Amino acid sequence: MIDLHVHSYVSDGTDSPSEIIKMAFEKKIKAIALTDHDSIEGLLEAEKAALKLKVNFLKGIEISASYKDNKLLHIIGLGINTENEYFLKAYNNMKRAREEGMDRILNILEKQGILIDMETLRGYAVGKYLDRQAIPKYFVDKNISPSVPNVWQEYLDPIPYGRGELIKVEEALDIIKKSGGISILAHYHKKIGFYGYNTQEVEENIKYLVGLGLQGIEEYYPSYTRRDSEYVHYIINKYGLIPSGGTDFHGKNRPEVTLGRGQNDFFVPDSVYENIFRYLHKKTNIRKEGQN
Repeated sequence: MIDLHVHSYVSDGTDSPSEIIKMAFEKKIKAIALTDHDSIEGLLEAEKAALKLKVNFLKGIEISASYKDNKLLHIIGLGINTENEYFLKAYNNMKRAREEGMDRILNILEKQGILIDMETLRGYAVGKYLDRQAIPKYFVDKNISPSVPNVWQEYLDPIPYGRGELIKVEEALDIIKKSGGISILAHYHKKIGFYGYNTQEVEENIKYLVGLGLQGIEEYYPSYTRRDSEYVHYIINKYGLIPSGGTDFHGKNRPEVTLGRGQNDFFVPDSVYENIFRYLHKKTNIRKEGQN
């Protein structure tokens, strides 16, 4: 059992990175990836805990990226090198753009009768930059809203991203590739995905993404129907994609799943991690040989 789609309180989960690793150890989860939304701020803490407890760990990120037809997609990067110069430059540019959009978001909330001081909000941010992820923490702490999911649904999801706030899908794929990671399309069936498209339209768009450099897709996801699973298996085989998967764990903010497990006895087999590990190891060896 593994889990390669996990969120900590760095983004919109409830547990710290080290607490998540401890849970993985206690549950005998073979491998785990921390994939916080648009953030790498929890990876060092998670990596240290994983080394201490001897839990197989992949550095990850789930990037929100703009796509054609005003679509928003989530692209997961697995096995990324967060010390890569190109990655860090792109990451910091992305985070700065998010912070620059905060004035607009707070102005919209103010028109709804919710006045938030920017500097007070900064105390709820994790890392150097301020972004939307701080707002749910503030709302729950101040009893404005009962839960983080409620804040997103009622207040933040209706506010579209402004010009320049999101990087494009092709940029996300490029950043992940150049950092030595594997790019994975997350939950293709959701609204942040290709919900509402027929199977032919979904395939056409995935084919297009493969042309841009997409390397994998989530074959295992808790809310997939049997039909979803069969379809994504077909897509993986046809386009030679790397299968991945996870629970999309958010702690108490998504109680229908636990780390490594979902409803109806959902779990991701060890072979998924083993395949990804081999692929990443092969890429590393190729780079080393090219440098000799």
